[in-house]
Amino acid sequence: MGVVTVTAKRLLADVVRNSGRRSTVQIPASFARISEAAQTSTPLSRLFVRGEAALKLYLTLVLLTRKPPHELFRDINDAFWANLFGFEERSGTNPAPGAGTRRVKRALAMLERDESPDGPLIKRRVEHGRGPVFTVVPPPGPLQAPYITLPLELWSRGWINVMTARALYVYVCLRLMFVSKADSDPVHVSVWERQRFAMSDDTWQRGVAELERLRLIRSDVAVVAADDWSSDRRPRKVLYLNSDYLRENDSPTKPV
Repeated sequence: MGVVTVTAKRLLADVVRNSGRRSTVQIPASFARISEAAQTSTPLSRLFVRGEAALKLYLTLVLLTRKPPHELFRDINDAFWANLFGFEERSGTNPAPGAGTRRVKRALAMLERDESPDGPLIKRRVEHGRGPVFTVVPPPGPLQAPYITLPLELWSRGWINVMTARALYVYVCLRLMFVSKADSDPVHVSVWERQRFAMSDDTWQRGVAELERLRLIRSDVAVVAADDWSSDRRPRKVLYLNSDYLRENDSPTKPV
């Protein structure tokens, strides 16, 4: 996991400002949820397997490349990302690349490989007179309701840095579950729904627990149906989003 250093906080604010986005990052539902019977995984679940750095890098590159052809013309080196996510702190007195920069280098290499049904998620090239160019393959699927919305404060307030890959995975999925509901509406996430997210029970339970410690969600017990097709209403564990808390408060400086 990363931390929120002074440098990381400045860089996170910069990427949000440079993204040109106003409030959220919109991502198709098929990024997180299985839509066809033959599927056993999703782009999000495959990113989760690639690791925390790859998942956070990809989501941040999507943030920065909102319009076709989804290209980023900036000379961004690996140390920039390592500082952004708080994997390490480099400065004039500490110029040598460390473990965090090497971690980013490996993650970028994974995103460039064709090792999954998604193919390469980024492409890098050098253009004469323009320098390095990132081309980002956007999340697949039509951007139509319902879709995932990730608040910009996930970055600007530092939250993405202090989340594990597990917590971020669960959080993205919960944003889809709440897309047509108010944060104050109780949502029960059934085993069937978790299977559609290609998420193991262990990942779900530990991710939920972490998000509760961060105060980004809260849990309770309420009388609800198991899913939209059931009339069997009984006491079940339900979750609520604390979106206002995320938007209005900086994250802790370290994971909790």
